[in-house]
Amino acid sequence: MTTSTPAPTEAGLELKTRLNAYLEDVAAALGIRMDACTVDLAGPVTARMRLNWRLPGFPERDVDLMWHEEHGWSAAVATHSDDDHHVVVAYLGGRTVASQPRLVARFAESLRTGEHQDCWPGAPTLRTAGGPSALAKELSAWA
Repeated sequence: MTTSTPAPTEAGLELKTRLNAYLEDVAAALGIRMDACTVDLAGPVTARMRLNWRLPGFPERDVDLMWHEEHGWSAAVATHSDDDHHVVVAYLGGRTVASQPRLVARFAESLRTGEHQDCWPGAPTLRTAGGPSALAKELSAWA
């Protein structure tokens, strides 16, 4: 896993620990390795997991699951021009940005099979960024 992080603080270290534990559980549910994951803690906190398959309708584009501290999970395809730029094709939605790993895996599988009718078409705002302590609290189940 690759992590971009600001200078460590106690709150920042707690967030990093909890987010890494959460992402490890999500990666396990997806059947992928953590080296397919990148994290940016600089704010807004984001993560990206490269999947090892393609989406119907985008057979030549890499697929990533993207996590954002305000919007939760989304699926995106890389643009033709740059692997670091993505086009979001669906959002998981829900009540929390820390959806259960099995729900994230089910979301990814529904996209892979083309049966994603329950996905959100636009970015839901599930929380407002409130600093590392507030986000660590949101991830408290992964303490």
